Amino acid sequence: MRRIQNVAQTSPAKVKVKGISQVALVVKDLQKAVENYWNILGIGPWDIYSWEAPLVYARRYHGKPAWAREKIALTQVGAVQLELSQPIEGDSIYQDFLMEHGEGLHHLQFLVDNVDETAEILVKEGFPSLQSGHCGDDGAYHYIDIKPLHAIWEPARNPTNVGIELTHYPKI
Repeated sequence: MRRIQNVAQTSPAKVKVKGISQVALVVKDLQKAVENYWNILGIGPWDIYSWEAPLVYARRYHGKPAWAREKIALTQVGAVQLELSQPIEGDSIYQDFLMEHGEGLHHLQFLVDNVDETAEILVKEGFPSLQSGHCGDDGAYHYIDIKPLHAIWEPARNPTNVGIELTHYPKI
């Protein structure tokens, strides 16, 4: 059933999410995970790449400069991108999550025009930025811990030019 919004009801939220663009999970074994999604649910094909410098730069972890490397797999499921992330080395919230919770749902992404401005609003509301960085020519992200929602939300801007080398599963 679709709920009709009463125009007299306006949310007091300073950031208004118009849609979820990505659902991301942390996994221990990326290759096994993409094979399972493909073989069990038919989800794929997957683009797989390394998430590290120089693709990712100006990376900050709990407010301090940091370096880390993850293997990432992406695919579309309808209008939503599904991301699988396997931490490889270095300090990251992916590694923290895996150590604390094991594999599972890590964050939800929503696209914004100004990532830093959106993150600043949320930080001023008392929600910390756990990790941030830039990618490609004009992409950016922040992982914001919104504890009352029991979730990490990622305001992001996708880069227009990334120039990364992809592998695929299943092979093209």
